[in-house]
Amino acid sequence: MEIRANYILVGCFALASLLGILLFTWWVAKDDGDIATSIYDISFNESVAGLSVNNDVLFSGIRVGTVTQIKISETEPGAVRVRIAIAADTPVRANSEAKLEVRGLTGVSVIAVSGGTKESPLNRPAPNKIGTILYRASPFASVLERFPDTISAANETLSRLNAMLSDENQQAFSVAIQSFSALSTTLASRAQSLDSILAHSESTIKHVDSMAAAADSFLNTELKSGGANVASAVRRFDDMLRTMEPGLKQFSKEGLTDMRMLMVEARNLMHVLTRIGQKLESDPRRFFLGDSVQEYRPR
Repeated sequence: MEIRANYILVGCFALASLLGILLFTWWVAKDDGDIATSIYDISFNESVAGLSVNNDVLFSGIRVGTVTQIKISETEPGAVRVRIAIAADTPVRANSEAKLEVRGLTGVSVIAVSGGTKESPLNRPAPNKIGTILYRASPFASVLERFPDTISAANETLSRLNAMLSDENQQAFSVAIQSFSALSTTLASRAQSLDSILAHSESTIKHVDSMAAAADSFLNTELKSGGANVASAVRRFDDMLRTMEPGLKQFSKEGLTDMRMLMVEARNLMHVLTRIGQKLESDPRRFFLGDSVQEYRPR
C-alpha cells in the first residue's frame, strides 16, 4: 500500500504542475492579447529567405511585434507582401523604412523598421485598416543583386589578363623591362655627371661670389678715392682756366692781329728768299761780283 500511495502522489504532483504551466501560458497569452496593435503591409522586392511567421519585428533595435503573414504579391510581379503586427504606440512615421536583417549564423531573418525623421508625420492606420511601410533593400540584397555583374566584370578582367599574358606581350614586356633597365643605367650615369656639374657650378659660384666681393670692395674704396682724385683734378683745371682767361682774351684781341701781320711778313720774306735763291742758282758769280760789263751811257 505504501508503494501504491507514492505513485498516486507523484501523479498528482505531475498533473498539478502541468495544469499550472497551462494556466500561466493562458495568462501570458491573454495579457498579450490585451495589447493594442497596428497592422502594416511591407512589399519586399527581394528574397525573404530566412523570414518566417512569428519572427520578430524590431523598431530602432527594440522588439515591437511579429510577422503575421508572408504572401506572394498578386499585383507586383516578383514582390513578396509581408504583414506585421506591432504595438500601436510605435512611432512609425511616413518616411520610416523596413528592411531585412539576418541574425547570427543560423540565417534567421527579422524585419527592422527605421524611426524616420522628426519632421515627417506619424504613419498610424485607421481602425480596422492596414497601413503600409516603405521598403528599403538590405545591404546583403544589394550585394547579391550586383553579384552577377561583378562576376561578369571579373571574367572580362581575367580574359584581358590572359590576352595581356600572351607570348608576344610577354616578349614585348621583357624588351620593355630591358629598355627600362638601360634607361635607368643611363639616367644613373647622367645623374653622376649632373652631380659633378653641380659641384663645378658650386665652385664657380664661390669664385663669382669672391669676385663680386672684390669688385664691391674696389667700388667702395678705389673708385671712391679715384673719383675724389678726378674731382680734384677737375677743380685744378678749372682754376687754371680761370687764371688763363684774361691772357686768352687779350691774345684773342691783339695777339691774333699781330700773328696775322707776322704771317704776311713771313710770306713776303719767303718770296724774297725765293728770288735770291733763283738768282744764286742761275749765276752765282754775278750774284757775288756784280755785272762786269759797263753800262752804256749816251753822249
